[in-house]
Amino acid sequence: MDSVRARAGVRAGLADWAARRRRSPRQARDAMCRAWRYSGAERQRLLLVAKSAVAAVLAWSVAAYGLVSPQPTYAPFTALLVVQATVYRSLVQTVRYVAAVVLGVLAAGAVGPLLGENAGAFAVMLVATLVVGQWRRLGSQGVQVSVAGVFAYSALSGAHVSMLGEIVAMALLGAGVGLAVSLLVVPPLRYRTASEGIESVSGSLRRLLQDMAAGLRGGAPDSDAADDWLARARRLDGTVGAARQAVETGAESTRYNPRRLLGRRDPPPSFSGYRVFLDSLARGAEQVRSIAYGLRRLSDADGPDGTPRPDGRSLHAYGDLLDVLADAAARIGALEDGPEEGAGDGGGAAPADDPLRRALRDARERQRELVASVGDTPAWRSHGVLLTDMERLTEEFEYAHARGATQPPPA
Repeated sequence: MDSVRARAGVRAGLADWAARRRRSPRQARDAMCRAWRYSGAERQRLLLVAKSAVAAVLAWSVAAYGLVSPQPTYAPFTALLVVQATVYRSLVQTVRYVAAVVLGVLAAGAVGPLLGENAGAFAVMLVATLVVGQWRRLGSQGVQVSVAGVFAYSALSGAHVSMLGEIVAMALLGAGVGLAVSLLVVPPLRYRTASEGIESVSGSLRRLLQDMAAGLRGGAPDSDAADDWLARARRLDGTVGAARQAVETGAESTRYNPRRLLGRRDPPPSFSGYRVFLDSLARGAEQVRSIAYGLRRLSDADGPDGTPRPDGRSLHAYGDLLDVLADAAARIGALEDGPEEGAGDGGGAAPADDPLRRALRDARERQRELVASVGDTPAWRSHGVLLTDMERLTEEFEYAHARGATQPPPA
């Protein structure tokens, strides 16, 4: 019986593997079509692959046919390393890689003549390059000090000292070609990536607040609903982290990017508004997590300790307040223009008909009404932290409204 089950399991595994293999070409084709039709991560990945291929082939062709180098492969290897997702990152990696190669070649060139060509000399060279590679300014390219040292040391066999200069020359050629391709072949400007990062956080906050609001309109939540809200609130940390990376990548994409010279933005766009909005949303997510935890405790009320629950009417009002703040979170995510000029330094005010301003004013009015209605009842003395967290959440959204600089429009 066990052998029959084992064979059946193997057959099922093979069938699943074959099905995945059949799906792979179709999935790849669909991804290519999406990359061709729509701007997004898939198009950026496809563009990066194409640019890397162009840079490597061009570097190899110049080295092999133009310069007739005996070591042409160093050029495309370098080009592949320095072509990155943004111009700034390509420039940084170019400088770091060239510095690493020069240091590695110098180490090999110094150890060979002094100690000869033997295992001991190779070990000394390798340890020296590994130590130098720890220099933090070399970043991820620090390991290339040892790689270049090993190749250069091998090139010294037979006293081919001229090969050291050849290696450096090919590295410089590959770096130059890779950097040129990064600069000239559709260097990305990722304004939309940053705005989508903000929208992802505000959207997650909005949906969670709306679900909490809908649940509280029916009275105190049960433990399953409260557990789900708390789990979703905890996952907001990951959403915020991904959004922060998207904003910083978008800001990085504008540095040294020649496409900015072709635009008509004056002054150049700033990502300070995105950062302010994201910081406020991140702190708001912390308050939402605290609210979710408070509601989880509320679902356990009227237990052995006799802690009473708030009445259904006040919970309904609290849910309505969450709904208003959900609308405010959505307004922050969709905001393409911040307050009027001067609002960022306290020198101005937002227009009176600003939808976000109206939502926050409505939230304040509802908070005052709720606090006045519940008074000092025993239930809210026990669960008053829910009111405190609501106050702090409103303050965070008000800060985003008052201090958020104008966001750059998507490109």
